[in-house]
Amino acid sequence: MQIAALRKQKNLSQAELAEIVGVEQPTISRIERGYEGVTVRLLRQIADALECPMADLFADERSEIENRILSAFRNLPADRQSGWLDMAEALAGKTRK
Repeated sequence: MQIAALRKQKNLSQAELAEIVGVEQPTISRIERGYEGVTVRLLRQIADALECPMADLFADERSEIENRILSAFRNLPADRQSGWLDMAEALAGKTRK
């Protein structure tokens, strides 16, 4: 899971995230270490606290720069997202269908 990386990106400690979510800090620590007994409801609360879609909690390992780019991209209006995507694909040598 990506909870630790997303939490660090938001400059939150485990204790701060736990307080926002309404759990104890050791709970956040266990979840970040892969605790399998976490509920969907708690994951939803964590995603909400981290201001990200719940799917991001399960995303493949991303670098810090990838997380920052994704976060910035999501905050753009749709028309600006399209322009930035066109530019990124052009730089990468790909064309959009």
